[in-house]
Amino acid sequence: MPGSICLSFHFDAISLWAGTFEMTTPSPVSRGEFGARVAVPRILKVLERENVTSTFFIPGKTIETWPDLCREILDKGHEIAHHGYQHVSPMGLSKDEERAQLQAGLDAMATHLDGYRAVGYCSPVSDLGAHTLELLIELGFVYDATMSAQDFEPYRVRLGDVVDADATVTFGQESSLVEVPFTWSLDDFPQMEFVWGQLEGLADPRKSESMWLDDMDYMFEEVPNGVYPMCFHPQVIGRGSRMRVLERMIARGKEHGGVFKTFREAAEDWADANPLTG
Repeated sequence: MPGSICLSFHFDAISLWAGTFEMTTPSPVSRGEFGARVAVPRILKVLERENVTSTFFIPGKTIETWPDLCREILDKGHEIAHHGYQHVSPMGLSKDEERAQLQAGLDAMATHLDGYRAVGYCSPVSDLGAHTLELLIELGFVYDATMSAQDFEPYRVRLGDVVDADATVTFGQESSLVEVPFTWSLDDFPQMEFVWGQLEGLADPRKSESMWLDDMDYMFEEVPNGVYPMCFHPQVIGRGSRMRVLERMIARGKEHGGVFKTFREAAEDWADANPLTG
């Protein structure tokens, strides 16, 4: 069986700037708005032309702000997954506070997307809080896409890992939750975005493309039945020359004979082939 290509789009829009970066002045807000006004329609056009399905990780606030666009994403056959509610870090939240953020995101989907229920999650800041994993299982999620113990293969999430101050590790027990791996090296934001005083991206799109395609080639050559998990942000990849990078990545995946899947499909296919034991 050929490898799978999972394209994801973190449709943060304004919530990224107002939530994570706490920026609410007109300029950063407008950068987030570009994601909804321009980038997502461009991306949907390319995906439809190429007959490719993907996963959009969307915060609840984005769904509340642009419900029609989010419904269009679903209508075109893509998956919507959970990406927090206000795009704030789960680290430091109490269990009740984090449960409230997760539930608010689910409620936004149910209210504005005709009862839709996400089964996948990726942390807004690509790190998890002390209670995140047990809450995801409590709330019935199928997969997470935040951790990096594999690169091109899903795996079972463990609960109860303990890492002491002296770096002694005690591993917990595998759970029903499947991890579809994440890595910053397959993420457009640190490569291409600029945040004053915090991030100096703006790399040549061809540099990023070369790195990403080399990883794709490696997976197809060296990891049988692998899963290639790419993370894009519409407000980043949706500009000019960067859209050509997306198009060429889709073309390379097709050259390899890759199967384009949603993250949910990849997680469920892997779980079916690797049932939880014990």
